Amino acid sequence: MEEPTSERKSRYTYRHLNQLLKYSVDTPLRVIAHIDLDAFYAQCEMKRLGVDENTPLAVQQWQSLIAVNYPAREFNVSRHSTAVDALKACPQLKLVHVATWRAGDEHWDYRENPDIVTCKACLDPYRNESKKIISIFRAACPRVEKASIDESFLDLSVMVHERFLKWFPVLALPPPYNDPSENLPLPPKGLEVKWAGSHLPELAEDCGGQLDWDDVGMGIAAEIVEEVRGSVRKDLGYTCSAGIAQNKLLAKLGSGYKKPNQQTVVRVRAAQRFLNSFKFTKLRNLGGKLGERISEEFGTEELSALLDTPLQKLQLKLDDDIATWVYNVIRGIDRSEVNPRTLIKSMLSAKSFRPHITTTDAASKWLTIFISDICSRMEEEGVLEGKRRPKTMTLSYRSSSGAGKGRSVPIREVTKTALTAVAQNLLRGVVDDARAWPCAMLSLAVSGFEEREAGNVGIRGFLVSGDAAKDRTAPKPESSNAVEREPKRRRMGEDIGRFFTREPAAYDETPSREDLLSEDAAVDPETGDAFDNPPSSPPSATAATGDGRMFLCDRCKTSLPFEDQEEHQDWHFAKDLAQEDRAEAMRRIAPPAPSSPSSQKPKKGSGSGGGKKGSGPEKGQRKLSRK
Repeated sequence: MEEPTSERKSRYTYRHLNQLLKYSVDTPLRVIAHIDLDAFYAQCEMKRLGVDENTPLAVQQWQSLIAVNYPAREFNVSRHSTAVDALKACPQLKLVHVATWRAGDEHWDYRENPDIVTCKACLDPYRNESKKIISIFRAACPRVEKASIDESFLDLSVMVHERFLKWFPVLALPPPYNDPSENLPLPPKGLEVKWAGSHLPELAEDCGGQLDWDDVGMGIAAEIVEEVRGSVRKDLGYTCSAGIAQNKLLAKLGSGYKKPNQQTVVRVRAAQRFLNSFKFTKLRNLGGKLGERISEEFGTEELSALLDTPLQKLQLKLDDDIATWVYNVIRGIDRSEVNPRTLIKSMLSAKSFRPHITTTDAASKWLTIFISDICSRMEEEGVLEGKRRPKTMTLSYRSSSGAGKGRSVPIREVTKTALTAVAQNLLRGVVDDARAWPCAMLSLAVSGFEEREAGNVGIRGFLVSGDAAKDRTAPKPESSNAVEREPKRRRMGEDIGRFFTREPAAYDETPSREDLLSEDAAVDPETGDAFDNPPSSPPSATAATGDGRMFLCDRCKTSLPFEDQEEHQDWHFAKDLAQEDRAEAMRRIAPPAPSSPSSQKPKKGSGSGGGKKGSGPEKGQRKLSRK
């Protein structure tokens, strides 16, 4: 390939080039891709059933739609529709209910008319397909972050750097005077970037037409992403859309710009003009009270108009952190890293009962489902392979009167049989509590996940000899696809991820952020609303609730159908009880705090005498008093 020209210099430096190798968020040559499966749940069902791609199809969970394919959208069917309304709009619509667990069964199945009283929704078929797709992403790119069940971020920086040096050997030479702040030579004259059929939003009007290394890098990334999308289509039969940009914020916007089965490159010089096409009230956490407040304070909803507002003026009207976050987001600034999927700390399976259950036998049948559900997810996490293991199991309940409590015990053996035995023992303790019946909600959680060190074995590993002992104690080679430990929580200003309001998400009785669909994430064709499922949000920001059929959880900021409100609140309630129970257990085993010099020395042989009877409500009552 032709060598770069040396007459004029690039605006980028050798330091910027080398920072690509470190996945640095500081280099302006950084290249991020966001790949989003098109109507993922619907595609999974079309593949399973062998349905023609032109057949209108929607995935149903009870009376709500959680996925609608593109042929059905031509009839104005959306995820806001009920199953009844969807059939009226499109009589030939094929409705497929999600798989369900049924009380007493150990395996999920597809049922034609599942009963919400005796069944629980199951997303395992989609998780299984998602795992296959992620494997293709990770085989193609060394740094992949699974953002949800149907979308991932890929940091292509290192791959772009490798092709830079391969195609332009002069870039591999030391910088002049060994000074990394020296500017790179420009790309060769006449170089034509192949955009791999990508859509290209228009460049800013005042930018020059000179090609630079950011354009070349984006073109390389476009070819890589086209190959990855082609692999998903060829190997698994699914279509996906993609966005390629300098950061996660813009890449996510790009993936929803043109759908389905297309990709968009948001070049550096096109980024602000691209963002200006959105009203800031359509951005995540700016569509609710915060967006309304800003709109009232500054008299506009136009993102381009808000750009003229200096940071100091924003800080006069908003908290400093919020003002800084808004100032950065509307300028397309996002320093959040692409991290391998963070390891989960707990798994919970729950069910609200309508009507309430009144017998131990009924509760025991649901425990069988909970264990099967959790074991299925633990298999995906590598728990059953010995990579990770939970330390604690918690059973929580809420009675019809509103009284609730959680009980926790340590987990000693991680097998389905052993976990079932532990859960049934916990249930026997609940049976003895008269407040539990009739039971309105029951949940089971495993928590305290820890990674097993390489070569670490249980006591049985010491009871073998010879070659068997060597095999069991030998450390396993590290996998190139190994996930990293969960990173520390980043400061708000460093992780500007949650920037779009979202549509109703696919909601199971055991909500998991990874199972929430990001489907068609930038702008929904029916409503024009923008939404997303990114990793963080500014403090105190509130998302828009959409139409009157949705409610917004004030704790996790998830927008869900009103019929799921009680069940979703039960889920929070169960997690709170489990957390409180663990905290209480830690207090019981914690060593006493040292006495201060002024404290009275206790008499020998006396009891602790430190507690004050009647000083406050019991643990479970404290929780109920806050409801």
